[in-house]
Amino acid sequence: MTIEMIPLKNLRPTSGNPRKRFDEDAIAGLAQSIKTDGLLQNLVAARPLGRKRNYPIISGERRYRALSLLVEQGDLPKDVTVPVEVREDLSDDEILRIAAIENIQREDLTPLEEAQAIATLVGNGDGMDEIAAQTGLSASTIKRRLVLLSLSDTVKAAHSEGQINLAQAEALSLGSHEEQDGILEDIVDGWCPTPSEIRDYLIDDAPSVAMAIFPQEEYIGSLTTDLFGEDETTYFDDADQFFDLQKAAAEQLVAEFEREHDWVELVEGGFSSLQYREVDENESGGVVVQLCPSGKVEIHEGLVREDIDPSVFEAIKPKRKSTYARTVCEYFAMHKSAAVQVELLGNRRKAKEIGVAEMLRYPSVHDCFLYIADSDEGDAYMEALRGEAAALLELLGEEAYGDAFRTLLYRAHSVEHAYELVQRLDEEGLDRLFAFRSVIQFGQDKCGELDTSERSFFNRVATDIGVDMRKHWMPREWFLSRRTMGQLQAILSESGLSRLFGNGKGYKKSELVPMVARYFAKVRDMSSVKPDQQQARDWLPEAMNFPAIDPDAATPNVEADVGTNVELAEAA
Repeated sequence: MTIEMIPLKNLRPTSGNPRKRFDEDAIAGLAQSIKTDGLLQNLVAARPLGRKRNYPIISGERRYRALSLLVEQGDLPKDVTVPVEVREDLSDDEILRIAAIENIQREDLTPLEEAQAIATLVGNGDGMDEIAAQTGLSASTIKRRLVLLSLSDTVKAAHSEGQINLAQAEALSLGSHEEQDGILEDIVDGWCPTPSEIRDYLIDDAPSVAMAIFPQEEYIGSLTTDLFGEDETTYFDDADQFFDLQKAAAEQLVAEFEREHDWVELVEGGFSSLQYREVDENESGGVVVQLCPSGKVEIHEGLVREDIDPSVFEAIKPKRKSTYARTVCEYFAMHKSAAVQVELLGNRRKAKEIGVAEMLRYPSVHDCFLYIADSDEGDAYMEALRGEAAALLELLGEEAYGDAFRTLLYRAHSVEHAYELVQRLDEEGLDRLFAFRSVIQFGQDKCGELDTSERSFFNRVATDIGVDMRKHWMPREWFLSRRTMGQLQAILSESGLSRLFGNGKGYKKSELVPMVARYFAKVRDMSSVKPDQQQARDWLPEAMNFPAIDPDAATPNVEADVGTNVELAEAA
């Protein structure tokens, strides 16, 4: 392995690079970075074999493309040389293998590109442990990537273009290519299914008559048919009988194909392209009869078996059909949940523990928390929250890691863990934690407008507990600076500060605001005040009332109301 200066024109990308998409804007940005700061990381290439003069790129195709762009733009000479780490005596397969590993380790491949890179390693004969060790990916991630190889080309393209997310793509892998493409059409037309909805559609729905490859008269159960009775909307009610008949018919197909092909295999579940390749010209092959989880049968002809490590085969092997279908599992869950609810009605302590545990696991705070905490006016508010949070952590026997409030808020990493925590509390502690979690998520709705309704939940609570905003708020610079000079003059008059600042006309606004704010703070801190100072201490904008008073609201026409009442009285 040596570092050599190689002409850029003598480097070539390899067709086996798992990265298939290159962002042109990102390449242009990288080119500008190289132009400014130089090439900060060498390319890696293999030495040409035989008389070849082109070095296959193992790692660094993005840098190669950026350098080529600079040459094209005239920023670099056509004969520019670049530092390349040259690796000796590598076969084409070894080049692809190393390129796959290095690309995965960069962590910026798409899931489909990772799947193709992993497929390269599988084709090289590597097992699950070897792939995990070389790529740094977990066994679970490797399995999830490999299932993407069973997607149809249309679905793969849709995922690459962002039409479906990774979880949806993984769920679609359960279906045949025809089923995948059908669901994709629905998604493109506006359906937004969750992964579980896709799985339910592919696995748990009753099989339709259109799927059956056995004579319908062999089925002795009942059918469910829609108004029109078409095959696509007529279903076998007895799914187990359907699958038994369908499998027997698939086995018969296997026997028929065996007469004309080298080999035939029945596969139940997903079909992975990792295990097979298409036959080359003038090459014979075999057939896979696939019984999909939905019950649909698909035929894959012209295939050659590939030797893959048993550990990989085990990882991608489809699971057997569950003993209990989703609908039966749902039946169990509903009845068990109802029974537990009935028992909980007689165990209020346990019911309270459940409520507090769920509140603790799924933290929710009103928007005022971040708003006030990030302002210069939140010291008293944060002190109150942190003090109560610290006390509650002590009751739970937990330590604060930094901020006590945030520690308590995110202490439970699962609802089961939250349940264990609250069980430590006595009745008073449980009530205290319940109150704390209720309080921090409560506040005014629609904070971008005044709440002027006497009957709003927020105003009714504030009125019931007698909230006086004078205890919690005073006019500071932020608020005063957002008043017009006319509004500031009204504040001076209403608060009694006109005796100090007159009508404010002799001041610039930038001078008046900080002086007024300092005076409001001064009288707030006085131990005893005179009547005019008390007037300043008591001043509050009408919007700070419960309910808020909107100064822009239309004033009722009193004379018109009186006139109407007189007319009504005379009529009576």
